[in-house]
Amino acid sequence: MKQAINVNVNGVDHHDEVEPRLLLVHYLRDLLSLTGTHVGCETSICGACTVLIDGQAVKSCTMFAVQANGANITTIGLLIAETQLAAIHIEEQRLQRLSPAQRDYLQHWMR
Repeated sequence: MKQAINVNVNGVDHHDEVEPRLLLVHYLRDLLSLTGTHVGCETSICGACTVLIDGQAVKSCTMFAVQANGANITTIGLLIAETQLAAIHIEEQRLQRLSPAQRDYLQHWMR
């Protein structure tokens, strides 16, 4: 018998019905298509399945999806996106410190 769950994953609310024995890692990968979370060792040693649940690191291969009901989940995909945005912002700041001639020269080669 399926159970209803409501979770917020990477800032998006999801409402699904899942089997009670469905692991969180499979919910994220198979139902939500968030494939950044991996099943690595299947013994919970490697940490490839780690996600943040309400800010705490949890190995999603050791937790059932129904146990995450009501939780805020952050996957590696969001963390990578945030890191990339931060890096872009830093590079934009560096470009702003250059003279117009230096910016023009660099932008020519960046095309």
